[in-house]
Amino acid sequence: MRLTERIHLVGSGEPDLVTTDPIDSQVYLVETGDGLACIDAGAGRSVERILAEVRAGGCAPDEIRWVLVTHGHADHAGGAAAWRRALPGVRIGASTPVAGWLEAGDEEATSLDRARRAGIYPPDYRLEPCAVDIHLEAGEVLELGAIRLEVVPTEGHAAGHVAFVGELDGVRTVFTGDALFPGGRILLQDTWDCDLSAALRSVERIAALQPGRLLAGHLAPVLDDASSHLQAALDRIARLLVPDSLA
Repeated sequence: MRLTERIHLVGSGEPDLVTTDPIDSQVYLVETGDGLACIDAGAGRSVERILAEVRAGGCAPDEIRWVLVTHGHADHAGGAAAWRRALPGVRIGASTPVAGWLEAGDEEATSLDRARRAGIYPPDYRLEPCAVDIHLEAGEVLELGAIRLEVVPTEGHAAGHVAFVGELDGVRTVFTGDALFPGGRILLQDTWDCDLSAALRSVERIAALQPGRLLAGHLAPVLDDASSHLQAALDRIARLLVPDSLA
């Protein structure tokens, strides 16, 4: 599904979008002018379906050079190893803590063990270890072909969470993962690394970027007037309240 001149939605667990697997996050494809970049990897059971969406959008899967994950939860990062098998030359990027957990296949650190017990993932789903090529650091600017994406620290929903922001098609665009959703919503969970105060500061950090587009890990992409969604969260925070929850 082409969203803009450079951006496609090629994977999702949303029933009314590009549904590749119910346990996939959104997987965005960005045309950089010198290869393709994916934001988030999905859970790993649907990489071939995602690649079929890439082809349907007029792009060549063998031009995918980067897969950058926002955080370590399995719906976003669990597919890294499957991507490596499908495209051996692809470079996987994650924040330093998340990189360590993915390389170790650490289901406790990524909270997969608890999420699986909660029924979010099937009983037989496992986190497959995967080498990470790029350790993403806060404030780093990634030069991807003709585009530049800044790595923005956005912990709160999960440790090691990052967002990506850049000018795409002349519009400031932010890929927020699970740090902020349309409607100004956030997602707090009973996991070891979920931190309310950090989550609120991350919302403020995203708002300060003044994006025109908000492309989150779930729900429909916001392609214009992102400010109204951000303001909904900021208004709640200003009243010492927590933004509305995704679930």
